[in-house]
Amino acid sequence: MPGFDSEGVLLDWHIVVTAGAVAAGALFARDVAAVWFVAAAAAAFVGVAARRPFALMVGLAVISSVLAARAWDGLRPPPAAVVNNQWVTLLTDPTPFPGGSIGADVRIGHRHASAFARGPAGSAMISRLAGEHIRVGGVLRPLTGVQRDRLAPRHIAARLSINTVTGVRNANFLGTIANAYRRVVATGARALPERLRPLFGGMVLGDDRGQSTELQDAFRAAGLTHLMVVSGQNVAFALLVASPLIRRGRLVWRFGMTLLVLVGFGVLTRWEPSVLRAEAMAAVAAAGALVGRPVPALRLLALAATGCVLVDPLLVHSVGFRLSVAAVTGLVVLTPVLQRRRVPMLLAASIAAQLGAAVVLVPTFGTVPLVSLPANVLAVPLAGPLMMWGLTAGPVAGLIAPLAGVIHLPTQV
Repeated sequence: MPGFDSEGVLLDWHIVVTAGAVAAGALFARDVAAVWFVAAAAAAFVGVAARRPFALMVGLAVISSVLAARAWDGLRPPPAAVVNNQWVTLLTDPTPFPGGSIGADVRIGHRHASAFARGPAGSAMISRLAGEHIRVGGVLRPLTGVQRDRLAPRHIAARLSINTVTGVRNANFLGTIANAYRRVVATGARALPERLRPLFGGMVLGDDRGQSTELQDAFRAAGLTHLMVVSGQNVAFALLVASPLIRRGRLVWRFGMTLLVLVGFGVLTRWEPSVLRAEAMAAVAAAGALVGRPVPALRLLALAATGCVLVDPLLVHSVGFRLSVAAVTGLVVLTPVLQRRRVPMLLAASIAAQLGAAVVLVPTFGTVPLVSLPANVLAVPLAGPLMMWGLTAGPVAGLIAPLAGVIHLPTQV
């Protein structure tokens, strides 16, 4: 059947084109009547059942476009309102900003808002972590124009000015475990010199709070910004750390434990867009292993990107998500080409990822640092062991404070 292999599976290039169609649909959001949405869903179903790739592409593109339009509808600015003793959920870890304010993304009711507090309210807020709840008083105001567009990938359409914090509650079960882990790792990291703590937190847990402007500028100039926060490669390292446990049982056990590690790591690192992409790829790969059908890398990326965008169409506007997909596309497509030309593996992978990322970096930021290639060749091999050491030895250092300095000697090196 055209478009399918001998076993009735959609060909790789059709999967890739479908992923592009879904992304395009999300970019050009249009709502349609319910009957057309049902027709699109039927077309996607027929595309799989009757093996018609074009019907699948068109159906999913329309579905993606409609879902994106409805996501934008959900960002309609709310009217200004006074908030009085209302519980909100922290979606990000509270972060200090210049001028003494503390900021975080929060969920208030069914909306997401960018929240800021000063003074006693800020002091109460800064000690909390994502997933936890605070009872606040303040004023909710709508965001419009450039601010709304900039924050749309985070589903934020309002600003909450917090005047008082009158209560706190813990996160759910999984969030409480993740936050306890982060606090223990942060306790152990106090043994590090102060200038290294924010870098350690960023590379291990994606916690970029406290990173100085000078440090950020230096890493940006070297093309190493992706090392200062959790990225897709950290998912691979987390699975590697957990591999002795994952491999202890049969396929169903391995699949279940892989998903458990992925969910736990996502909660721990706050579901960054690049982590979402990497975790979706890992989940699809695990599912393929479970049914005895390994998934080629390009198909894996396309399926993961399609799933992520259908779940959250606004991800197509996230620079982090675009960079992650572009860099992995470069890795998958160009690395084999460079290796056939006898380019060493590490250098080939770095060149391929940088070329892929350049597709997003140049239109967005106007430039790609020339030093990024040698910098990544030198730095990336060191980032992996540091991240794995931080995940495993970091909590031990936090629990055994007198030995934290010794445990973190390799970290300093």
